[in-house]
Amino acid sequence: MAKIVLMVGILCISSVSLGDHESDGAQTVVGWDNSTVAQKSDAEDDGKAVGGDDEPAEPEPTSPVTDYDNTYNYILNRLAAIDQAIHRLNVGHYTLDVKLTQLLERLSRVDNKIAETEDSLTQASLFSKENRKEIGRLEGCQKGRRVGYKCFLVYRTYETYAGAAQKCQERGGRMAMPRDRKEQEALAEYVRAAFHSSNWPVWLGINDLRSEGLYLFEDTTRVTYFQWRKHFLSSQPDGGKRENCVAMTSDDGDWWDNYCDRRMSYLCEFEA
Repeated sequence: MAKIVLMVGILCISSVSLGDHESDGAQTVVGWDNSTVAQKSDAEDDGKAVGGDDEPAEPEPTSPVTDYDNTYNYILNRLAAIDQAIHRLNVGHYTLDVKLTQLLERLSRVDNKIAETEDSLTQASLFSKENRKEIGRLEGCQKGRRVGYKCFLVYRTYETYAGAAQKCQERGGRMAMPRDRKEQEALAEYVRAAFHSSNWPVWLGINDLRSEGLYLFEDTTRVTYFQWRKHFLSSQPDGGKRENCVAMTSDDGDWWDNYCDRRMSYLCEFEA
């Protein structure tokens, strides 16, 4: 009975102590060990004295970032970007170099093809000229007049003396050069028949362009036979230094000196 009364007394004392602590706002731990409760209460009182009732604990201070660190990091970033750009440039340069090499190879092949084509065109042009000359010679003998070892053909298109000489050469011949009376009479008859006895002059391959009064054939040999027109009203040659090229009239076959830039029909001769 005495033990029960003692335990009830202890519980009452503990309740009174717990009520006192709650009224003061301190947090205590209920237990049977009074020393432990006292130690925790002291620790909480110390914490309140240092930090206050509601203030949180301050974080530990960190070292600030300096301008030097910022500059250093910026330079590193820029160098990394420049390195990447240089790498891209190197890749692009290599690609362009490969493309350029391929392009040069293709251009080389094109140049070779062009050279081959030019050679082919040159050969074709030569063949064309030779064929044209051969055709001209055949045409001269088939359509013109054969006299000895020559064939003469009159062309009724108008050319200057130089133009007529070039046309005859392109056809494989040269301008007509009557060297003696026989050829002259045969040419006069042929031209008269070609123009039906009308008076149309035709160029011959005779001129005194090198020296006045010195008449030469187109092959630069000297003229020894002449068929100048002789008349009391107009004896030829009468043009002096102005008229240096010779033409034959179609009505009578006489020779006249004329301006070399005059345009008229012409005679070509070919080897038979």
